[in-house]
Amino acid sequence: MIADEIKRIPLNPALINILSWLRIRSIKYLNEKASGKEVSEEKREILEDLFRAYSPEKLKEAFKNASNLLDMQKSALLSCGYYVLDFLAATASRLIIGIASEVFGKQVFEVGLSWNPILNLPYIPGSSLKGAFRSYLEAEKPSLTPMLGSGSEASSIMFLNSYPVSSRWNLIVPEVTTPIYGEAKGRIKETEAEPNPVLYPVVNKGVTFRIIVGVKKDREGTLRDQLGYFLREVLKKGIGAKTLLGYGLMEMP
Repeated sequence: MIADEIKRIPLNPALINILSWLRIRSIKYLNEKASGKEVSEEKREILEDLFRAYSPEKLKEAFKNASNLLDMQKSALLSCGYYVLDFLAATASRLIIGIASEVFGKQVFEVGLSWNPILNLPYIPGSSLKGAFRSYLEAEKPSLTPMLGSGSEASSIMFLNSYPVSSRWNLIVPEVTTPIYGEAKGRIKETEAEPNPVLYPVVNKGVTFRIIVGVKKDREGTLRDQLGYFLREVLKKGIGAKTLLGYGLMEMP
């Protein structure tokens, strides 16, 4: 079976498309799951393969390609007259981003991950960064919130998708949560409570992302001296899912 054959292929982000690999690798798992078989070990093996594949030494080419893409996007912003803030931020805790994404992992792990299938890398969507920034401004500097746009006015600030450009340890690691209660017909039954481990991939701590933000020249004077401070505070509060539990915390140098 092709799903068994692909297990023997060395998994390397520099050589094969990881999204295609995951979909083929998961065929056996999904078939067995659909037939009602217990296949948690198969899921664990897939996660372990991903963990080993995303070691720092195997990611040099992917990191280089991500940097090149961001260089081109930065040049485009500059050519359009934007003031550009370009900085690095490292994950201080594990990062769960794109939890509802159908692109990578959700069918297998029930939890998605924002994923660029060309670069073979997870990423932080610009919309997530902008949403976190908007929440911060609404709480701390509401007078500046209109610069992020409205129904009648375009945003003066543009957040690009942020990609990892280096990693201290393996970039992708297995995570497990263990819900105890299952919901039945809109209510929780105490008598049916039992541990139910859920395994899924997340971005490890110690991963450095490159973040690029463009500000229209006519608003530059208002934000140029403050934007770096604002963003530092936003990242300290966390990006992505489960920030209240300590996930997604990031630090700027």
